[in-house]
Amino acid sequence: MLNTVAPSRVHPNENRDTVMSRITLLLALGLAPALAAPTPLLAQRAPADTVRLSLSEALAVGLQENPRLHQAGAERSVAGAGLWDAYGNFLPQVSAQAGLQRSERGAFVLAGAEFESPPSYTTAYQWDFTHSLLDSGRDLFRIKAARAEVDRVVARYDDAALETSSDIKTQYLAARRRQALVRQSGREIERREAHLRLAEARHEVGAVTRSDVLQARLSLTQGEVAMLRAAQEAQEARLALRRLLGGALGARPLELTSEFAVFEPRYELEDLVVRALERHPALQETRAAERAGEAQLWIARSSYLPAFQFQYSIARSVVDTTSFTFSDWNDRNFWSLSMSWPLFGRFERYHETSRANANLESARAEERARVLEIEEGVEVAHSRLLTAFATHRANADAVELAREDLRLGEGRYETGTGTFVDLLDARVRAAEAETDLIASTYDFFLALVALERATGLDLFPQGAVE
Repeated sequence: MLNTVAPSRVHPNENRDTVMSRITLLLALGLAPALAAPTPLLAQRAPADTVRLSLSEALAVGLQENPRLHQAGAERSVAGAGLWDAYGNFLPQVSAQAGLQRSERGAFVLAGAEFESPPSYTTAYQWDFTHSLLDSGRDLFRIKAARAEVDRVVARYDDAALETSSDIKTQYLAARRRQALVRQSGREIERREAHLRLAEARHEVGAVTRSDVLQARLSLTQGEVAMLRAAQEAQEARLALRRLLGGALGARPLELTSEFAVFEPRYELEDLVVRALERHPALQETRAAERAGEAQLWIARSSYLPAFQFQYSIARSVVDTTSFTFSDWNDRNFWSLSMSWPLFGRFERYHETSRANANLESARAEERARVLEIEEGVEVAHSRLLTAFATHRANADAVELAREDLRLGEGRYETGTGTFVDLLDARVRAAEAETDLIASTYDFFLALVALERATGLDLFPQGAVE
């Protein structure tokens, strides 16, 4: 809390008109450059290699380069192979075998007589076709389970994409807020410099004591420190955004270019809930897991049924001499149709069926819990968005009032009817109101991003982001 210092008296040999004339001249010479000069930070030019990045560009880069999304994409690519495997159960298994054997010249003894055997070749090949006929109906349920698994993995990828998009929007807004606070710090330094020149001008004519000048200098130093802190926080926010983008932008300086205009939210809560329950990828993933559980239960139940298998084999072989003129082939073709029906499996099938049924009940409970969670999340996020909009409107009115109060405070101090402490208080109120307005602007869009995450919908209207 600053102590109020009473202004010193005007020198006796100077009348009031002379003093006011000198003050007016010094103010004109001191404040005119400050009012004409741009903010030092805003006047700085960005480096030539600066990357200008809008929100839509950040989303495009992040959805392509984010490592977590790459992991979900790799899992999605494997799910298609599982579906092919399930359809492959309807096709027969085909195997082929072939062999070539050469026997050298030799001799054998039979009934005391020795006989010679010429060199010979033995060739053979065999084709086997084996087809499980529906495997007790399990093949049909395996296809259903594979399709549900594909749906589950795709929904998981969509949910990961939604989460990544929300994280990028949230971090972009956070970095953009920090960038706006840096500019606000620059404007505040302009004010403090102008107030320092005003205090120095009044001190030179003897209207105030040196305490006002010291207070103004201290306030300017504090503002410069606050600006350095704001710049550091802005840089940290940009680094966090660069990480979410997968490091695709390299180490070049980053400038965020999107501007955000607050709008009145006209979303109907009931409509948002209905659409969220239809489209939210997290709920789609849970429902796909439930369908997979149903298929797994039927697969377990079908183990009580018999299984049929059909097999057909073609085998040919031949033995010939070194002349390599083949004699007739020895054909051995056969087919078979078999049935397998395990009548008692030591309660193993009962255990598998019970476990599949428990997994299905767990999936159904998970779906109910996810529905309640989405309904709650949508309602809370919608309420917070309306609160953020009302807060922004109130802060906009507060800024207008604080700026008017600051303008009057500057006028009172110039004319000597107000103290420097009163001017400081007015400036602090104006700075706080402007900072609150910046914060409420980005808090509104952060609440909108949270509502998008809760519903799984794209809710940014056209024109809200430029």
